[in-house]
Amino acid sequence: MLRVALALQVRPCKQDDLPAVHRLSVENTSFDATPTLADTEGLYHRNPEYFYVASDESGEVVGFITGYERRGIPEEVLRTWKAARVGYVELMAVDLGNRRKGIGTRLLNTLLEHFRSERIDLVLLDVPVEQMAAVKLYEKIGFNVRAFHMRKYLTNGAGAGSGI
Repeated sequence: MLRVALALQVRPCKQDDLPAVHRLSVENTSFDATPTLADTEGLYHRNPEYFYVASDESGEVVGFITGYERRGIPEEVLRTWKAARVGYVELMAVDLGNRRKGIGTRLLNTLLEHFRSERIDLVLLDVPVEQMAAVKLYEKIGFNVRAFHMRKYLTNGAGAGSGI
């Protein structure tokens, strides 16, 4: 597969980037409900220091990542995890037409370096089961599967399956 060289800049997200970030999140992430622009703005305002975008040579935002430090974890849990401080990758998306060009890797490495500079020594993330390309990326960078997040509907409502 021929990879196209891309003049890419990874930089802190700005307020002006949020409409493009929102479009990417709607088109390229998995949610139980479609996020609103207010949801995207909330992600940004909660932790702007951990929010990055990737823009191409024209300045168009083609990817983003956001995370935060998980606080309030009991000391006993931190000891079990052999960690002092824990970061969490909350959301990442790369435009479909710009995937497999190293953008996700650069975004993730930028956030991980920021976490490292803040002395965060363990980073967690969740990924939908249908996002196997993302799982492969995370594994390539050194993440490993620790658990499965599972669910079962117990009603006969929409989305429910018998499972019995």
